[in-house]
Parts: sequence; structure tokens; C-alpha cells
Amino acid sequence: MSYQSDVARADRITEAIDFPEVILIDNCNSCNLRCSMCDHQNIRKYRKLQLMDMGVYRKIIDEIALEKPHARVWGIFFGEPFLCRDIAERIHYAKVQGLTDVVLNSNGTLLTAEKARAVINAGLDALYVGIDAATQEVYEKIRVGGDFHTAVKNVLQYQDLLARYGKPHQQLFVQYVVSDLNAHEVERFKLFWAQEKVQVKIRPKVSWAGLVDARNLQDNQKVARTPCYWLMRNITICAHGEVALCAVDVHCRMKCGNVIDHTIKEIWQGKLRDYRRMHQEKRFAQLPAMCRKCSDWQSAYAEFVYC
Repeated sequence: MSYQSDVARADRITEAIDFPEVILIDNCNSCNLRCSMCDHQNIRKYRKLQLMDMGVYRKIIDEIALEKPHARVWGIFFGEPFLCRDIAERIHYAKVQGLTDVVLNSNGTLLTAEKARAVINAGLDALYVGIDAATQEVYEKIRVGGDFHTAVKNVLQYQDLLARYGKPHQQLFVQYVVSDLNAHEVERFKLFWAQEKVQVKIRPKVSWAGLVDARNLQDNQKVARTPCYWLMRNITICAHGEVALCAVDVHCRMKCGNVIDHTIKEIWQGKLRDYRRMHQEKRFAQLPAMCRKCSDWQSAYAEFVYC
């Protein structure tokens, strides 16, 4: 099993023409960990730590409910959702408005029983918990500042609460981002969680548009580049309302519009559409530098393993 990108599989490039298929919402951009595969430690160089204003959040949800209620909506982008005290209320609002696929990702270290039951009762459709290790030793090198045993305990507790209070469609995943630090523990990780009957998602590392080292990615000059799946399908809305270029523009270095002043649809049909056209027409040399140099598009064509 290889966890490197196979660009020969680069065929998932259908554009979401009228409205994005996936919306990432930065309800909270603070995080309690400093993970090795992340650049969160530098966020203050680009934007302040904050919660998204509830009025802005509701405006976003109301538009999604009108335009595409079955879109996948991530309630977090570049932070830890359980630092947001009203995250369950925000999830509940989205579900009441008719959204059918509201999900979160978390490092799991703050996932108390009270918080777990709150998001389950709010209707959260899926929770992805990033652990990325099978042992405390490896975990400490990756999830810096966290505790492996706490994260594992909280996941198992969530699983129990989901069985007691959840609906059949609500799901739980543990996630493993493969890197040089943890590649040797992949099978051990899969075996442990299979025994616990928790679903596993394994995915390749990304560089966040060149901010961290990701040696699994090839140089763009050595492979035939194809349109970026994430740019074609996803929109990323940061806590201050600004729309970033894509799902790996974690510091919103390239601002493409603000949902406070415009609709998601207007932004999707504006500057972002111009960049999608450049990708589709393979005019990669005309892209802004961050996008032109980025190799993260390859990760969308890697083998994502679910078990």
C-alpha cells in the first residue's frame, strides 16, 4: 500500500459550476496544539485569532440552505472546534436550516463527554479526529502539546455516546496523516481501531501551499499537472469573513472576497472562477505565485484509505 500521490489517477476535476460542493467555515481559528505537519504557529503573522461572528455564520448557512443544502459543510477550517464554546449551537443552526452533511475535524484532546453529547444532540453528521500515531512516543513528535491517551480515550467515549444518543447516519472517524515520522505505525494504527470498530481514514501529508515540508509530493516540473480538485469544488471562508484561495491557503494569503459584503455565489463566480479557468485550460504559469508553485493538488489524487 502506497500513501503517496498517484497523479495517473488525476481524474476528479469536475467543476462545481454554480455553487461549491464543499464549504469550509472557520468558526474558530485558534488551536491548542502545535502539530508538526501544520503551520498554525505562524497564524498571527497573517490574521488575528478569533471566532466567526454569529451573524456572519448565519448568513453563510442561510445561503447554503437556499443554494445547496446537500453540500458538505465543515464547521472548522484552521483551528480546533472545541475551543468554540457555542460550536454545538452553530451545528444545530445548520441542521435546523436543512443542511444534510455538517461535519467537524478535531484533535480530540478537548472532547469531553459534555461536549461530545452536545454536538451529537445538535445533529453533527460526522466527526473526524486526527491522531496520526499508534504510540505516545510518535504522537508527541506530531501532535505537539497533546496527550495520546487522552485523545484515544475521548474518541472511544464519543463512540459510546454516539451509540447511546446518536442517529444511525451519524459517523465517527479517526484520521492518520502519513509522514516520515509515522509511516511505520500505519498498520498498527489500523489494527487497533479496527478492533475498536472505529472507522479509519488515512491520507497523505500536504504542504499547505509550501509552508511545511511534504516530501511525498513531487515537483510540479516532474509531473503532468492537472486542475486542482479542491479549487474546483471547495470554498474556504475564514473567521473574519474573507474567502481564501483554497483549502490549503490556511493563512488566507490570497483574499478572494468577503462574505460580509458579498454572497458565496458571487465570490464563487468572481475571482475564484477566473482561477478555475486557468486550471482547466492548463494556464498554470499565469496563476498567482502561491498557486503556481503549490504541489498540494497531488494529494487529492492519492489513495485515501477508509477502513
